[in-house]
Amino acid sequence: MSRLQTKMKKSDLKNKICSSLPNHSPLDISLAVDLVSKCICDGLKKNERIEIRGFGSFSIRNRNPIRGRNPKTGDPVAIPKKKMPFFKMGKGMRERLNR
Repeated sequence: MSRLQTKMKKSDLKNKICSSLPNHSPLDISLAVDLVSKCICDGLKKNERIEIRGFGSFSIRNRNPIRGRNPKTGDPVAIPKKKMPFFKMGKGMRERLNR
């Protein structure tokens, strides 16, 4: 990530949605954003693929164990296999970003 890019935090997303939907309670919006996040995480824990049409899909990819090095000492370190979340951008989002 470039140093000039900024990050959007979950609280920034909630605030942006609140300003776009002034007739809805900030508490309801906060609960909705938290619920979507929880549902995605729970689905990934069950090894499910989550697809949001026009946005993208979330899935789990298994990373094989690798041999790394401790940067401080240079000693070899075994890094075990792990599950990594993966996001694939949907066609609709790709088209909106590349306009």
